[in-house]
Amino acid sequence: MSKAEFAIIGTGEVPCGIYPDRSEFEIAYRVAKLAIADAGIDKNEIGAVLNAAHIMGSEFNTEAFFGRLPEAIGAKNCKIVATTVSGGGSSFSIRKTAEGILHSGETDYVLVIHAQRFSQFAANEQINFFAHAGSDLEWEVPYGMTYNALAAMMTQGYMAYTGTTVEQVASVCVACRKWANLQPNAMFRDKPLTVDDVLKSRMVAYPLTAMMCNVLADGGCAYIMTTAEKAKKVCSRPVYVLGEASDFSHRSIVNLKTKNIDKMYEFYAPVAQKAYERAGLGPKDMDIFEVYGAYPITSLMFLDSLGIVEPGRSGALVESGETSPGGRYPTSTNGEAMSFGHTGTGVGFSVFVEGIRQLQGKAGKAQVDGARFLIEDCGGGAFMDAHFTVLGNEIPNPTL
Repeated sequence: MSKAEFAIIGTGEVPCGIYPDRSEFEIAYRVAKLAIADAGIDKNEIGAVLNAAHIMGSEFNTEAFFGRLPEAIGAKNCKIVATTVSGGGSSFSIRKTAEGILHSGETDYVLVIHAQRFSQFAANEQINFFAHAGSDLEWEVPYGMTYNALAAMMTQGYMAYTGTTVEQVASVCVACRKWANLQPNAMFRDKPLTVDDVLKSRMVAYPLTAMMCNVLADGGCAYIMTTAEKAKKVCSRPVYVLGEASDFSHRSIVNLKTKNIDKMYEFYAPVAQKAYERAGLGPKDMDIFEVYGAYPITSLMFLDSLGIVEPGRSGALVESGETSPGGRYPTSTNGEAMSFGHTGTGVGFSVFVEGIRQLQGKAGKAQVDGARFLIEDCGGGAFMDAHFTVLGNEIPNPTL
């Protein structure tokens, strides 16, 4: 598929947080209607409705499998219904599915939906699920390997290898919170945060404190994708998919490609570079870096791989304020999992939708002035894979 063959023309999103009285079905319907309205098309022009699987939500998933969503929104000409799940990488795999459907010529418009409601499950149910998810049932679960424990080990290794301080790790959380404070739909939109707040919060798994760990939340978003040719006719400012790249590293962290847990950037960087090359752009052309890390350490590792700082120096970059609002390298401009809220497979969706808003000039108080190009990432499992996408509101010179 050629560069800039596809574009996004509209998005929708609901507030993220703890909303036990708001069902995931309500979330899905609401974000779908918002995206359709934002795109300025008729619901009956939608020929495919794709849904990202709900973590722990078997009822919602079953209803989605059997076509409840297109029926509920009244998409009478829908031809294709599908659900995709790749963990935290779902936002990439579902978009590739949408691209394939559009490329086939079966329809001109694809609606992509994500909805999540963790609040329907008791705390012990959530703990039990995430104590097993992503961990090897034979070799890791019996020893208590959880995401928090794994992220803590990665943090220790990274700090020892790079000289990054715990204050710099904490500054990632603060930078995300500054962006979230500008976002009306963010879970922590009204709660400022300081480095001292992060470091003084309850210890979870050394050196990770409670404020360094993401919080599960209810939320959802949607977008409309079409071909670039069609987008130019119906949208005043479409956002084009300019370059993409992916790679898979491991199922179990002990088998990761780089062999060293503190050098994950060696796995990420070539993937990011390939996405840049396919877009005909480079790091200096990026106005925004929509990083989905879920933990501060993985955010730093992704920043190390994007070509804007020497690997291992991302902590100092974030601490300096350069990734915060007003900085030279706006990063994770919705606050991502740590401050927007962790909606299961949906964090990548929320970061992607935020990137679309930024490039369409619809990001409100968080708007980065003059934004033309950005790179965004997502990944799933126990940091098993990496997917990078370069987006732009214009198509760069293909000869670059």
